[in-house]
Order: sequence, then structure tokens, then C-alpha cells
Amino acid sequence: MVYEYSLDQEAVTAFACCSPREQRRLLAAFAQVALHPFTTGDSILHGENGRENQLWDLGEFVITFWTDHAVRTVRIVTVDRI
Repeated sequence: MVYEYSLDQEAVTAFACCSPREQRRLLAAFAQVALHPFTTGDSILHGENGRENQLWDLGEFVITFWTDHAVRTVRIVTVDRI
């Protein structure tokens, strides 16, 4: 099952502020979660709309995402530097 990933504007903005090395690391993480779309994060955050967002702690960053199985896409909501 092939999934794609997409970034919300807030995640794009955070990604653009990262160094090239950090961007490569984040791209690898995005690809990993898209490769395994049923992955659960380290914790769950319920959004204002009631959606369950997964939080994945990468050490230097926390990625917030949810998987839209209907369109086979992992939605990267935020990328936060710790």
C-alpha cells in the first residue's frame, strides 16, 4: 500500500527554517511514516476538530501528523523544534 505525505503550511514554514542537514533528516522521517502509514506516534493530541493527531518525537524535533486513509496520504501538521 503506497501512501504519500503532505505538509500543512505551518510545517512547511518550520521545515524551511531548518538547515540542509535537518531538512534531510526530516524528509527521511516523513518518508518513513508514509511508508508505514499505520504507525502510531509517541503520544496522541486531539485537535480542535476532534481528530487524533500522532506526535512522533525525533529528539531534536516533534512531528505532528495524521493519516488520511481515504486518500492514502499522511498529513504532516506541524514540525516543532524541541
